[in-house]
Amino acid sequence: MKSNPLSDTYEPQLQKSMKTVLCSRFISEYGFLGGREVIELIVNDLIKIVGEHQLPLSRVKKGQILWQAVAKDETSSYGKSMSDTRTIPVILTLVSDEEINMRINGSSITQIRKNVTERIMKEADEQRGTLSQPDIALLLAISRASVGKYIQDIQNEKGISLPYRGTIHDLGRAITHKKMIIGHFLRNVQTPDISQITGHTEEACDRYIKAYKKVRTLYGSMNHNEISRTLDMSESLVKEYITIHEEFNKKEEKINDGSS
Repeated sequence: MKSNPLSDTYEPQLQKSMKTVLCSRFISEYGFLGGREVIELIVNDLIKIVGEHQLPLSRVKKGQILWQAVAKDETSSYGKSMSDTRTIPVILTLVSDEEINMRINGSSITQIRKNVTERIMKEADEQRGTLSQPDIALLLAISRASVGKYIQDIQNEKGISLPYRGTIHDLGRAITHKKMIIGHFLRNVQTPDISQITGHTEEACDRYIKAYKKVRTLYGSMNHNEISRTLDMSESLVKEYITIHEEFNKKEEKINDGSS
């Protein structure tokens, strides 16, 4: 076969890549015996992961930070470690002109932090990520307890459910988001409207409503443990739905007493 001088001269330049370096490292440093094709599959996957976790600096503006958030569509369960949880990079705005103007106009630090807390949760959500309370505590250099209070205040004041891991992935013991969704359902609000009001998907709203209706059906004829076993639902979750049910019943009783 006739040699191609240009190919012989320049083709080796194509091998100057991260992929080639990683493949060689697997063989020379780790003695990987899986074969070149297997090594290339692994390396291609690694490069893809690295690419997904890097964003061009040009996208990060003044007052913003690059942060690793848990992927919004990641499945979660109690006891699942962060090392087994998929994360994605998100850009968060810690300082905007709005906060600068708030400070100029004498707004309190607490109000400014609430403003930032709400915004960065929504920014992460828009980028298909979700922040936890510890994430926000680190970003704002405040305690987790303060973050929890800010979230509660914002949700109560605005009647919304903020998108953070406690609500998106149903972690922790807070039941505010469930209460809001079920409360709207009991007031005959349609699921698409509940979704828009609370910031949850229609699927998530339907999931909470269906679970609540199942617990409500068995409530009164079974105890917590029996309902839990029958529905294959954790007893703590059953108790949450019962608490919500009892609270709304009490409100209805007060309304009826007042109108009689």
